[in-house]
Amino acid sequence: MFRKVVLVMATVVFAVVSVVLVGGQSDGGLLWWRAHEPIYIYGNDAFTLANGVVSGNGSAEDPYVIKGWYIDASPTDYGIYIDHTSAHFVIRGCVIEKARDAGIYLNSVTNGQIEDCQISLGEAGVRLLNSSGNVIDGNAIAKNHYGVVMMVGSNENKAYGNSFIDNGTNGLDQRHLNTWTGESGNYWSDYTGQDADGDGVGDQAYNALYDPHPLMAPPVDWKPVTPMAAGLAGTPVSQGGSMVLTSQMPITLEARDPGSGVARILYSINGEDWQEYTGPFTLSGPDGKYTVSYYGIDNLGNAEPATQLKFVLDNNPPQTSITFGNPSFNNDKGQWLTSKTPVMLNLTSASTYGITKTYYAIDGGAWRRYSGAFHVTGIDGPHQISYYSRNASGTTEQVRTITVLKDDTPPMTRGEQSSHQNGIGAQNSVTPPTPSSPPTSVAPQTETQTEVSTTAPQPEAPAAVSEVALSQPASQTSSETTPGNAEQETPDSSTIAPTVQTGSASD
Repeated sequence: MFRKVVLVMATVVFAVVSVVLVGGQSDGGLLWWRAHEPIYIYGNDAFTLANGVVSGNGSAEDPYVIKGWYIDASPTDYGIYIDHTSAHFVIRGCVIEKARDAGIYLNSVTNGQIEDCQISLGEAGVRLLNSSGNVIDGNAIAKNHYGVVMMVGSNENKAYGNSFIDNGTNGLDQRHLNTWTGESGNYWSDYTGQDADGDGVGDQAYNALYDPHPLMAPPVDWKPVTPMAAGLAGTPVSQGGSMVLTSQMPITLEARDPGSGVARILYSINGEDWQEYTGPFTLSGPDGKYTVSYYGIDNLGNAEPATQLKFVLDNNPPQTSITFGNPSFNNDKGQWLTSKTPVMLNLTSASTYGITKTYYAIDGGAWRRYSGAFHVTGIDGPHQISYYSRNASGTTEQVRTITVLKDDTPPMTRGEQSSHQNGIGAQNSVTPPTPSSPPTSVAPQTETQTEVSTTAPQPEAPAAVSEVALSQPASQTSSETTPGNAEQETPDSSTIAPTVQTGSASD
């Protein structure tokens, strides 16, 4: 009876469809993955929810499961790095792209399994170092420089049922201590053998890696996955294990039954009446906690126990403002700043749950995670600052862009002193006036003497400017002589008359 129940009981598989984050095509329909930042696990104790583990206890019967993540590894060396572990684990159904070293890296690892993943567009799809007893099966490994690399100390690992598509080198295993076949062989895009009997298996071995049963067609298709928005990596899972989502993210329930088949799936939201599942549904209502219960029934009436999943609904987009420190200035031309002006981004409305992340870009460059005040550098002139924030659920505010005017150049000042005759004012102006004809009857004046005879020099009157000052060019006089600070002398009669008569003071 126990065996019969096991065979016929329905199993319901849960998946969150994250339309806001990432999407891809498969069999004419849409498949969606939740986004996650690169994962690093060191030691068995690091198999945690925060590191992408969604279930399991690490035993052979119930391995840790890292499932359903999309990881853009372009900023880092790896997508998922497992380091020095012996616990049983499965990396399943993940999409990992653009790793600078390896999409999945196993270092000193045993009892690991990589299945149903798509690993592409990086340096290596999978890299094993000093690792043994691991299984790689049912994956699409495409367009990497290297497909799977078995490095020093790696032995007794198995790779089968994979699609190796257009990698520079599909695999490396120099010491040939690993097995490249199992329940089936692998598909190798550079295999040139024949299949005379049409059984889908090549008649000759794939000698590069000693696969005796190479497949003629890929068992797993590789389809490029395009992120819906840049810079939205983050795990939409609460610390308590609840999925954080919006009302735009449908929930899909899928049932499998190896016996009589699935008759129906029932679900309930927050303990309300059970209803039959007919297709993806969404949560609506105020932000907060929600519980979805569900179970499957087969065609013989066998029902599985109900399962509960907890969610946090978060529909409120964040709001971000921008402020400028000193020095800064605003006028009708716009916002002015210098390369020393701190630019701050401030959350005026944050997420109802979890961490709200803020990003910015300057002049259309790469998006950067905001962690504190930044500065605008480069040439003087207009620069654009774009910014936005994203909630833990992936709810994102509209990108805002402001143009600022950078000015690191100090002003240039040119001065001119007054030309009115006050003491030595006429002689000290920056640009002395040039009379139409040289003066023949004017002597240097003081405040009490305004006119003298052309034939009678006045040696007894104090001169306003020394003879030396009168003989200097106007530009030198203006820089060395200032009104009220002029040097005073009493010239003799032999120097005053010729100086005035020739007009050298005004020249």
